[in-house]
Amino acid sequence: MSFFGPDEDINSVLNKPSVKVSMFLSWMERNKDPNDTVARTLTYVQFPIFYVSNIENRCWEPRQKAKAIGRIHSVPPSFGEAYFLRILLNKVKGPKSFEDIRTVNGHVHDTFRDACYALDLLDDDTEYIEAIKEANETATCSYISVLFAMMLLSNTLSRPEVVWESTWKYMTDDFMYRLRKFHRSEALSVPEDHLKNYALGEIEKFLLRNNSSLRRFLTMPYPDEASLADSQNRLIYEERCYTQLDRGNEYERQMSMLNDEQRYVFEEILKAVEGDAGGVFFVYGYGGTGKTFLWKTLSATIRSKGQIVLNVASSGIASLLLTGAGLHTPGFIFL
Repeated sequence: MSFFGPDEDINSVLNKPSVKVSMFLSWMERNKDPNDTVARTLTYVQFPIFYVSNIENRCWEPRQKAKAIGRIHSVPPSFGEAYFLRILLNKVKGPKSFEDIRTVNGHVHDTFRDACYALDLLDDDTEYIEAIKEANETATCSYISVLFAMMLLSNTLSRPEVVWESTWKYMTDDFMYRLRKFHRSEALSVPEDHLKNYALGEIEKFLLRNNSSLRRFLTMPYPDEASLADSQNRLIYEERCYTQLDRGNEYERQMSMLNDEQRYVFEEILKAVEGDAGGVFFVYGYGGTGKTFLWKTLSATIRSKGQIVLNVASSGIASLLLTGAGLHTPGFIFL
């Protein structure tokens, strides 16, 4: 514990030994002593049996008396990394740094939790995954979302992100049904990231009602509210459903078939799109000269980059020739 007055200089406060060196840090400093072979054979829990903390000098010294009473403060699982660090302090012997505490079999893990998992100090959460799979046989998707949220609230999951990746599909069947009904399309394809986003949104709603949030669980993804809003706009949502890889393959195939005039028009329009310059372009030509092919190549190019293209046409026949086109003034809208 460190004490300082309201008028003390900040530099003098920060340079106090009590601030710069704690009992915990001085334990790791003691482990660096090459002449002390005993210290490196002990865990932090065992250390007070053989050493005593010198508060004045902020260091550990060999204990003269045989008996010692001490404890490590309890840490609840909700504290995250501090909880996993406490677990490791019961197992790791003689670390000289925080990196040493996270090292297992020569590999330095990114977090204390990963180190615990590598040492088999945590359960693998298989029982929770199986419980959700079993519930899927008879329960609704909303019930499964609540079940997963309750597991998060209970702080019993060692790796919530692993349980999430194994079970999120069971939370989205009702979303598929309602979305297809809303858009009146049984063949509507829903991207995987949109399905995950929906399930995360339902989980977040439940957690907020219980004074919690997915933001408390650092390894869990967080829902994108903008994507949820887009799902209610049929035109934008259908554009988001295009696969960039498929559009990219279509773009490469069609680009090789453009003639010189088509390529010139293509490059001029694409230059305006990529430069965010905007513009109105009128392309004239007799039937069969490849105007529609040019529009389709432009659409595939823009969609392959994950952007939105709204095709519109003035007649029913023209709208059938363009992917995702609707009846309106002929042209393109790039978003």
